[in-house]
Amino acid sequence: MKRALITGVSGGLGAAMAWEFRRHGWFVTGVCRTAPAGDVCDEFIICDLTDPAAVSRLAESVGTLDLLINNAGIGSYASWEELDEASLRRLMEIDFFAPVALTKALLPALARSRGAVINISSVAAVVPVACMGAYNAAKAAIAMFSESLRPELHSRGIRVLTVMPGRIDTGFSKRAVGGRTVPDTPGRTASSADGLARQVYRALMWHRRRLIYPAWYVAPIAFIRHFPAVNEYFNRKLWGLNRE
Repeated sequence: MKRALITGVSGGLGAAMAWEFRRHGWFVTGVCRTAPAGDVCDEFIICDLTDPAAVSRLAESVGTLDLLINNAGIGSYASWEELDEASLRRLMEIDFFAPVALTKALLPALARSRGAVINISSVAAVVPVACMGAYNAAKAAIAMFSESLRPELHSRGIRVLTVMPGRIDTGFSKRAVGGRTVPDTPGRTASSADGLARQVYRALMWHRRRLIYPAWYVAPIAFIRHFPAVNEYFNRKLWGLNRE
């Protein structure tokens, strides 16, 4: 039986991925600060991933491991000027430094199994969003960590998959730092966490290097790369920045 360790399984995408991998016969160890509701995982470990000592203890307790999914994270709704340093540091600790530290700690176990690492980044890593700049920066950092890690681990047989979701129904905004209210965006619908979880499993099985979900985000990403002023205009309009 293959074994996966998934962070941030208390709900949303983490819980959906835990269910999906278990459905395919994997033994799933969930890691989070608080225990998930219901029978989400085969095994659950409470761990503060921003605590180096706790991460070391977690790595020491892991035996066989075929897959690490770095999913835990928080968002941000505040302009750079508004966001205080403590909140910025907390976001970067959870969204970037913690998954990097955990990955490094578990590389020996993954090398033994010639396993895989899945890093959950975001479309926000490549699409700038006003008043979410800290989140943009963190997800861009984890994406580049993931993409540069892949060739480094190739000779050890460890695969790396970078997942870049768009808007997903996970309750993301409820856990975000910063004081801004998320603007109402009529016509924009969120994709399901279950749907993304199925695509993540499929991408891993197909040895994909990266996954953008839903796939239609590929077109606006390309458009914004070539026409950044259009994206900036809609950002100002969305957040009411022209009136500030």
